[in-house]
Amino acid sequence: MKKVFLVVVFLVFAIAAWLMVRWIHEDQSEEKAHSLRAETHLFVSYPSNITFRLSKAGNNLDEISEAGFQGNEIWLQPGNYYLEAAFGSQKAFYPSPMRGYQSGPDANGSFLITVREPGDSRPPRLVDSLSDFVLIPGGTFLFGDRLNPREQHYVWLTNYFIGRFELTNGEFHEFQAAADGYANDANWTEAGRAWKSVNKSQTSARLTPKHSDYKRFGRPDHPVTWINWFEANAYCRWLTTRLGGTRWLFSLPTEAEWEKGARGPDNFDYGLGMTIGDVETPRYNWKKNPDAPVTVVGNDESEKLFRPNRYGLYHASGNVTEWTQSVNRQYNRVQPYRDDERNHDDATGLRVARGGSWYSASTANLYIPYRDAFQPEHSSQDIGVRVVARRLP
Repeated sequence: MKKVFLVVVFLVFAIAAWLMVRWIHEDQSEEKAHSLRAETHLFVSYPSNITFRLSKAGNNLDEISEAGFQGNEIWLQPGNYYLEAAFGSQKAFYPSPMRGYQSGPDANGSFLITVREPGDSRPPRLVDSLSDFVLIPGGTFLFGDRLNPREQHYVWLTNYFIGRFELTNGEFHEFQAAADGYANDANWTEAGRAWKSVNKSQTSARLTPKHSDYKRFGRPDHPVTWINWFEANAYCRWLTTRLGGTRWLFSLPTEAEWEKGARGPDNFDYGLGMTIGDVETPRYNWKKNPDAPVTVVGNDESEKLFRPNRYGLYHASGNVTEWTQSVNRQYNRVQPYRDDERNHDDATGLRVARGGSWYSASTANLYIPYRDAFQPEHSSQDIGVRVVARRLP
């Protein structure tokens, strides 16, 4: 009996060892196949009450193809993918850019998407007639210039909301006219108060219908221009006091927030696509002509003549260059972007502006990773701002 028992034990261990070797061999073979195909392992975590669709983005909004995925994990070859999650009538988009085998931002070079219900809470609006903010759900995106092999890297951001359009003259006029607004020193940084004490605002929100530039820059739904960083920042601080209460914080977007929103979930290099040429330029409000009768375009005209990106943002490239919260600091894969002191109100240095404008000298300025940087007191006929709202804990 003892011999029989030992033989059985030996056979069990032998079979287990054989199965383990086979499993390891098969696993290694699968990994080798994924490596040869340069695939990234995508994992999706989501509530049971949602439906979602994974798509592969193309060169523009209309060039998409379904990836045919329903489950929790899939291996994907390099490309720009996005996940569209539906919560009843609400939708949320998650960028999923794949760069190659084990090159994702998460464990073992994978890419993880965590889908959460956005809830019904939306940022309040100063002017109810204007469109709502759009949700940019938390998660990872590719930040920086893909043409620079050392620069582009993954950055993770929490949920935030961003203006569908740039800040308008009408909205900024409310700030200038309010008793607790422009004149109130509490809304300004120390450097901003110093600037305000010896300078007068030149923003287009001050133009009256009799002014020669009113039709080109001064209408209420036009994006506010000739606005400097100090003024834009003060507006956001006032908006937090006026509307935010204990629930919402309004600010300029950080560079990362601006770029994630501007790229859309498709990870575009321009506001509406991967390339820009003779065919694409009519999709953008861009023309280097200081005497053009049409300069900036307002919200109503934008909805008639232009398209938003897949998040819902208009004019991520063109119309007006947009201030960000960030001081101009370099970043790359070795020294990745951080949400640090560069985004503080009292940080010193040049502030970054993004997106190009109607007046940009070249389409190169419309390239989403392109960065301008100006002194915070700088203003011009082609610089404006887009506002971000964050839900407070």
